[in-house]
Amino acid sequence: MGQIEREIKLLNVDVMKIKNTLHEKGIEPKGKYIQDVYTYDLLTVDGFYKKYIDEMINNNDNRGFLKLIKEIKPCFDKEDIKTINDVLGCDDILDYINSSNCDYNNLLSEKLIKLMEKTEDNFSKWIRLRQTGDETTITIKKIVDSKGEYKLDAVEELEFNVPDIETGKAFLEDLGYFFARHQIKMRIAYDYKNTEIVIDKWPMLNPYVEIEGPTADEINEAVEMLGYNVEDAIVINTDDVYLKAGIDIYDNERSDLSYSEDEKKEVAKYME
Repeated sequence: MGQIEREIKLLNVDVMKIKNTLHEKGIEPKGKYIQDVYTYDLLTVDGFYKKYIDEMINNNDNRGFLKLIKEIKPCFDKEDIKTINDVLGCDDILDYINSSNCDYNNLLSEKLIKLMEKTEDNFSKWIRLRQTGDETTITIKKIVDSKGEYKLDAVEELEFNVPDIETGKAFLEDLGYFFARHQIKMRIAYDYKNTEIVIDKWPMLNPYVEIEGPTADEINEAVEMLGYNVEDAIVINTDDVYLKAGIDIYDNERSDLSYSEDEKKEVAKYME
């Protein structure tokens, strides 16, 4: 079962100032890493929707379909529910599936397909394969907020270890997921009470601090300990940090993000 991930970012930080602040408080790094991050894409919502309907029609297997609808239901607004009722005669697709008059072909209505395409804008799920030192993990992240917005309590994640990068790649590709992009980044990690504080430096971005913890109050305490105001903290994913910098990492030409020569020198200084 996934856990809710609570984390904030402080953008455009002075790395040396942050390191000195932590050092003065007796907080030393628990690790300094250069991480390799591989992102794998999933089918779109409408792609999964059509795939699972095909499985129901041909194999009478509705498990994938039921799981998908349960995941995306929070994204439906009143207008969406009206569309579902117009097509199926009830407000809930799950109720229709369990009814005696269910006809799987009705689920392929053009109106419902367009609804699934619209839902894609309010739903986000992605897979990350990451190597940190000797540890390699696969993380599945999903936005569970009703409008698909990246908020403090909106991201659910499931993470597990795999032996190495090559095993992780083979595992994901065998499941049918496809490689989207590779990125490298610097991470300097600290523990502060119940929170984890990390300094990240991604290619073409100014460094930022990320703070993850079990509660908003504990995260805010860490923010203030670093000398920032709570209002300085934002909840945003790295893709959108790139967009704020005018960089679209979904551009095919950016499938591999690595450091420039100047950035390598910058990172070496931070890692000292």
